[in-house]
Amino acid sequence: MAYVHLLMSLLIFITFKPSISVVPDPPTQNLINRICKQTIDFKFCNQTITSQLIRKQTSIKTIAKLTAAKAWINAIQTLDNIEGTLLPKAKNKRDKTEFDACRKAYKLVDAHLDNALKYLYLRDYRFMRAYQALALVNISMCRTSFFHPTPMVYANWNMKMLTDIAIYAGKILSPPPPLRKKNKTP
Repeated sequence: MAYVHLLMSLLIFITFKPSISVVPDPPTQNLINRICKQTIDFKFCNQTITSQLIRKQTSIKTIAKLTAAKAWINAIQTLDNIEGTLLPKAKNKRDKTEFDACRKAYKLVDAHLDNALKYLYLRDYRFMRAYQALALVNISMCRTSFFHPTPMVYANWNMKMLTDIAIYAGKILSPPPPLRKKNKTP
């Protein structure tokens, strides 16, 4: 139950945070740079993380929590938009089919990112990263095309970026174990 209260507090804070920009101190900016250099859009990543900061000095644990929560909140908002606006207002069969597939995909994305946050707060980073990776797989189930632009093209790109950022932060927080060497058998 404490987990739910903590997540709700974080959700409210991230959603209604004042728009005062914080300039991170050099060690924090180095962490942000380390995360963002792994993404395809450094500027988006940097702005996403710094817009969530409330202090100049922030730990990787805090950055991981903020980015994981941001991805989860975005998944919820995307699912709400699909169910509340896009699907009901779809005019042709192609759009309805796409939005329905996206609705199913984002239900799974929401569940996986919720589980990732739960494991983050339980300090089980391996399961956290596993659920974030599952979310990425499910985002790809929402197939979009730049040649048939719908609002889901940008929504999917945004969701992939946010999930990637959370995964990279999680990898810094707790790197994966080293690969085991294979024993050579004669």
